[in-house]
Amino acid sequence: MKKKLTNIQVILLVGTTIKILGLIYKILLTRILTIEGMRIMSFVFPTLSLVLCLSSLSIQTVVNQNISAQLNSSKTILKSAFRITFVSSSVLSIFLLLSFPLYKVLYQNSFIYYPLLICIPLIYLSNTSGLFKGYLEANNNFKTPYFSNLYEQIAKFTITFSMLFIFAKESLEFKIFMCFFALMLSEVVSFTYLFIKVKKKHRFSYRTIRTDGYEKSMLKQALPLTLDQLAVTITGYLEPLIFYYAMGRFGVSIYESTLYYTRVSSYAIPLLLFAQFGIHSITKYTFPKITKYQGKKELYPILSKAFFLSMIIAAGNLVISLFYAKETLILMYKDSSAYPIVKSLAYFYIFSYFNPILIAILQSYKQEKKLLICSIASYTITLFLVFLLTSLYGQNGFLISIVIGNLLKFCLLFFFANQAVHFKPDFKKIFSLFFVLCLYIFMNYFYKSLFTLLMSTAICGTLALVLFYLFYNNNRKYSYVKMHK
Repeated sequence: MKKKLTNIQVILLVGTTIKILGLIYKILLTRILTIEGMRIMSFVFPTLSLVLCLSSLSIQTVVNQNISAQLNSSKTILKSAFRITFVSSSVLSIFLLLSFPLYKVLYQNSFIYYPLLICIPLIYLSNTSGLFKGYLEANNNFKTPYFSNLYEQIAKFTITFSMLFIFAKESLEFKIFMCFFALMLSEVVSFTYLFIKVKKKHRFSYRTIRTDGYEKSMLKQALPLTLDQLAVTITGYLEPLIFYYAMGRFGVSIYESTLYYTRVSSYAIPLLLFAQFGIHSITKYTFPKITKYQGKKELYPILSKAFFLSMIIAAGNLVISLFYAKETLILMYKDSSAYPIVKSLAYFYIFSYFNPILIAILQSYKQEKKLLICSIASYTITLFLVFLLTSLYGQNGFLISIVIGNLLKFCLLFFFANQAVHFKPDFKKIFSLFFVLCLYIFMNYFYKSLFTLLMSTAICGTLALVLFYLFYNNNRKYSYVKMHK
């Protein structure tokens, strides 16, 4: 009899496949469009992200949390969520239709309007898919949402490069337009798969369901989460503009500034956070469980395993960023110019790997307002420092600014999450794992080579698995995280 894969195994396996496909997609896209094409696309994505953030109203998280906590019937929650997202998607779509003059003023380039226009259907599809995913994940069905993401990635990959091959002789702007058209079509694939799966197993009669004004309750919950996401999105929107202005004050041209910012945002930071998809996968699996078991003893092993795995994943990416960043960047983009940036930021970005779990804790305990405080405080200070330090010290000042902002957000999240959960690390277990991870780092530090990377990963990975077994084979006896009320 064949043994079925568990939810967490499917999440990690499919998530890894999605990440690898995404990496290959970005490598090929960068090589075809060149850094100039990526620079133009970087103008479009902040606006698209802002629209998706505002229109979604964090509906996936809200649906997940409401169903997991059984605050109302699943049918009522889904219908209320659909009404909310349909209205918000319509409002933001109208904004996009009327936004043509904005891009000529901000970027002196009206082309940005057309990729955004083709993405209007994507707004409706993405938001509706989000509520489906929240519903499925709350019911412990993680396979369907992850397979929908996989099919979306495959469709995006196939359609994008088919179009780029067909229209190889067309202008750069036309190719970029085709990339966003493919992005919209790939969302159609994901939505269709989710809709069929949900409709097949869960038959809902939309007209017969009464919500009795439950939309107001969901909006009240969604508002702080949306404002938190909005803070992230607005920071991503304003940061490059402030950076360009500050670099101009420092005496650097706008073209050189945009190239450097592209190296940081499109090359360096994605490599630094490459393995964070593993943490997000673990967080998606643990979020409904944290909501369900908050304040109960069953929560102890859930969080302890999550932190344990996060430390391993973070250490693995740290080794790549510290010792093999140059080779990785050349392999990915045939361009190692972002290597000094990666190396200088590697130690600081390791703390960002714990943020998704801390955020999940705050969301599960309905501490959305504290989460919003973390975002507003950290991003406001980051933007202020970007302007101040970049104006004074140029590129180095910019890197210092984003490091301080990231560390501040981690510290605030950790402080508020600790207030909610009251956990105290078991340092005996931490030091055991820390010793293995240090061994992994030192082996690659003293003997840098592909063979060393493979050998050290095999040895230290095995040791980490042994520790995992020793710590968690009996949850009553072993506990990586001690809870205190």
